[in-house]
Formats: sequence, structure tokens, C-alpha cells
Amino acid sequence: MSDNLREVFDLTLFGEYRAVLLKGLWMSLGVFTSSAVLALALGLGIALLRVGRRPWLRRYAIFHTEVARNAPDYIMIVWVHFVLPLLVGKVIGQRLEFNPFYSAVIALAFVYSGYFAETFRAGIEAVPRGHIEAGQALGMSARRITWRLVLPQVVRRMLPESTNQFISMFKATSIVSLIAVPDLMYQVQMVSAQEMKPMPLYTGAALVYFVIVFCAATALQSFSSRWRAKVYA
Repeated sequence: MSDNLREVFDLTLFGEYRAVLLKGLWMSLGVFTSSAVLALALGLGIALLRVGRRPWLRRYAIFHTEVARNAPDYIMIVWVHFVLPLLVGKVIGQRLEFNPFYSAVIALAFVYSGYFAETFRAGIEAVPRGHIEAGQALGMSARRITWRLVLPQVVRRMLPESTNQFISMFKATSIVSLIAVPDLMYQVQMVSAQEMKPMPLYTGAALVYFVIVFCAATALQSFSSRWRAKVYA
């Protein structure tokens, strides 16, 4: 093994800075968790508008979904952090700056809300019409039918696809260092600039992402398979 290749896989430096890098990893997980919750809530709302009865709301939902799904993560993060404050500042008449953490959460939530909206919509439309009619025959309100009959079936159907979307979202957190969010990659860059040994640090970061994604995907797929096998009334 050459000296250069040996240096790539020598993770001693990664271990020496584990406290700083672990702090960055927690920040990455915080960005992912916050953006995932917001994306799910926004995606569900857009999906309900998409299948609703009001045409103008359906048109807005379609517009939101298409813009979100076609917006690159990289560009959206930069746009939300640097351009959106200028637009909002013009409206309110004062200078405005966004915290990098909130900018990253808003950008990722917006992008992935489009994917979740389509997943929710497909799940809603896959629910048998007879189930809804049975709820109406029992005198259930439209809201109660949605929450008690439709959504439990939707969640069960959307788990496999949503697992892939969660994985993509977590990997997308690796670019939030563009706007100085002190995540794992930001800390790797700072340590690399100080030690002038980027290869082992980036190799260690890649291994961390791989382990987290692999373990989370395996656990979610196992849970999804078991839960979907059950029959719910």
C-alpha cells in the first residue's frame, strides 16, 4: 500500500478531533430532523389540497409540487439564505438576515415537501372508495374519515417510498456547510484547513454517513415490512 493510500485510510486524525466532529454530526442530525418534520407536515397539507374539491387550491398544490421537486438542493439552500431575506426585507421595510440553521431547514423542507406531497397523494388515491363510503354511512365527518380511515392506510402504503426520501434528505444535509451551518462537513473542512490532511477526514466523514444511512435504512425497511403486513380496520 502506497503512502498516499495509507494516509487516506488512516483515521487517527479523525479520532483526535472526534469531539468537534461529533458536535458537527449532532448539528447534521438536528437539521435533518427539523427539515423532515416540516417537510412531512407541508407535504401532507399540499397533498390534501391536491385531492380537494377547490380548483384554485389544486392548481396551487400542483405548482408547489412541481417547483419543489425540480429545485436543486444546492441552489435552494443558497437562494433561501441570501435572496429570500432580501425579498422579505423589501416587504417589511427593514434589513433582514436568516440564521444559517433555519435557512437550511426551510430550504430542505421546501424541496422535499414536493416529494412527500406526491407520495401522500398517491397513497390517498390508492385508498379504496368503499372505505370512505363506509365511514360516511356511519355518520363520520370528512375530517374524521381522513384521520381515522384514510391516513393510517396512506402511511402504511407510503413507508417504502418515504424511506428513500428520508435517506436522500439526510445525505443532502452534507451541503448545508455552504452557508456556514456548523455541521459535520463544516467541521471537517475547518479541521482540514488546520491540519492540511483532508483525505482521512473526508474518508471518516464518508464512513459516518454510510453507517448511519445503512443502519437507518435497514431498521426502517424492517419496521415497514412488519407493519405493512398487519391488517388494520
